[in-house]
Amino acid sequence: MKAKKTAVFAALVAGLLLIFVPMYLTLTSSFKETSQITSDFFGLPNPFTLFNFERVFKDGLSMHFINSGIITVVSIALIILVIPMAGYALVRHMQRKKSYQMIYTLLIIGIFVPFQVIMLPLTNLMGKLNLANIPGLIILYLTFAIPQTLFLYTGYIRSVIPAELDEAASIDGCNPIQTYFKIIFPVLKPMHATVLIINALWIWNDFLLPLLMLNRNKDSWTLPLFQYNYQGQYFSDFGPSFASYVIGIVAILIVYLIFQRNIISGMANGAIK
Repeated sequence: MKAKKTAVFAALVAGLLLIFVPMYLTLTSSFKETSQITSDFFGLPNPFTLFNFERVFKDGLSMHFINSGIITVVSIALIILVIPMAGYALVRHMQRKKSYQMIYTLLIIGIFVPFQVIMLPLTNLMGKLNLANIPGLIILYLTFAIPQTLFLYTGYIRSVIPAELDEAASIDGCNPIQTYFKIIFPVLKPMHATVLIINALWIWNDFLLPLLMLNRNKDSWTLPLFQYNYQGQYFSDFGPSFASYVIGIVAILIVYLIFQRNIISGMANGAIK
């Protein structure tokens, strides 16, 4: 029993080190001069400098930060507006109509399709449709979010929101659209927070899709794409690169801290069925 506790404690310590050591190195390196990063990688900043942040903003980080923000916010808004509406309709009808069950199954199957399998044909198709740009990227994020997000919403609606709530709303004079937006949508708040965090982390940090869709147009680069090209252009100048990583981490960390209280309850309820 004691050996088991020791092993668990050792695993926890190892996990903490794997998380905090890279964070410490990234944070301290962002406040160092590049010469100190190469000579004293693990030491504290000496002297402490904000030059790296000034430099990275001067080199155009603001525009790419805004691009990432627009893509993330619009994608999340569409995901939370469209997918729960579909999930609500499917849950309320799939018990009586096999066609709804079939549609749900076809949409969920997308979870098992690796992105790498459809990556090249999808990129070619978006190029032919003149959608190799930010609007096209937002459409792809909405599409790829459907399987997992629909699964979470349908499970949550089945386990938490009884059909009797619809009947009560109908007696009060609500049509199906009013029932959804006035009653069902607010009740889904914990799941909205869960979906927001999961998809915001993915979309904000995603590198592969922006690389395939936006790399040809510098004005459309997202923050990860800017960091990738920036590191290539200034390979020996590590300080500004670490500063850009810190800016990206802090932005998404603030969003996580705001909504993290609702994540566990939303995930647990959504995964029951």
